[in-house]
Amino acid sequence: MKFRRKLAAGAMALVMATAAQAQDTRDFLISTAGTGGSFYPVGVGIATLVKLKLGTRPENKINLSALTSQGSYDNVNILSDGRADFGIIQSLMTDFGYHGTGDFEGTPKENLRAVSALMFNTNQFITFNENAPTGSISDILAMEGDKVVLGAKNSGGLLEYRMFIQKLGAPVGEGFFEESYMGFRQRAEALINGNLDGINLTSGVPNSSVTLALSSLEGKVKLLGFTPEEIAKVTDGTVWGPYTIPAGTYPGQGEDVATVAQPNLLVAGADVPEDVVYEVVKTMYENLPFLRSVHGSLNDLNTENALKGITVPLHPGAIRYYEEIGIEVPDAMKPA
Repeated sequence: MKFRRKLAAGAMALVMATAAQAQDTRDFLISTAGTGGSFYPVGVGIATLVKLKLGTRPENKINLSALTSQGSYDNVNILSDGRADFGIIQSLMTDFGYHGTGDFEGTPKENLRAVSALMFNTNQFITFNENAPTGSISDILAMEGDKVVLGAKNSGGLLEYRMFIQKLGAPVGEGFFEESYMGFRQRAEALINGNLDGINLTSGVPNSSVTLALSSLEGKVKLLGFTPEEIAKVTDGTVWGPYTIPAGTYPGQGEDVATVAQPNLLVAGADVPEDVVYEVVKTMYENLPFLRSVHGSLNDLNTENALKGITVPLHPGAIRYYEEIGIEVPDAMKPA
């Protein structure tokens, strides 16, 4: 009888210990984009790092899992609705979402909090040689009505590019091309199969879908560059800035390609606990070699770039980490 009581007590203690251990684990989600771009592997890399470093602690475990989405525009809504805790979002879309401007006119998403700039979202437009007599981005202005994919439906890349071509001189954004909507790999394959005249693959560098298109159509297509005048025109008054894709990044790319880019941000919901954001950003910056091995675009991830392109309040957990390592956080980036 005593043995049975001891056995029952031991079992109860094990159940209680297991329950307590389960309570110590906090699970969070990071929203990324389609699998053919850079957001998804970067998000998976961050989630994997968090699981390895923070999910294996004896107490206060933090787990992070990656979700696919339609990209930046979608991620603004996903974070605002509380369907994920973190998201990777273009700087411009983060700004529009928080302030209720642009594509979010009149519907501000005031719970968005920046965590860090991650990598640069780089303009990479590919078209056939006959459409690109100069090889510069202004060649697309002669492609009005051509079959082009600028992005997945409601993606940040699509919405951003409609603004972008107007800055170049197109009379309208939506409707300038005969648009269809596809993920990264699908649009590369459609170009290869001759079903499209051009594709926009705005993403981090390198991009596997750019590699696919340029290797399959080597000698038949061009990755368009920018003249200094074009760079000045499209970056004026925006978060875009000059960016160089080094020679040899892609098949057949014998020279540097001058283009433009904007930062992609890691963004969190305002209600994510301060200690969680602090631990995540601290773990990222203390394990940069691992993250850079995940995707080449994360070579741009460093503390010198951490606050680039941020026009919304930082999360208190991020502020705590940056001030701890000696980065001065401007008052404009601190929540009111």
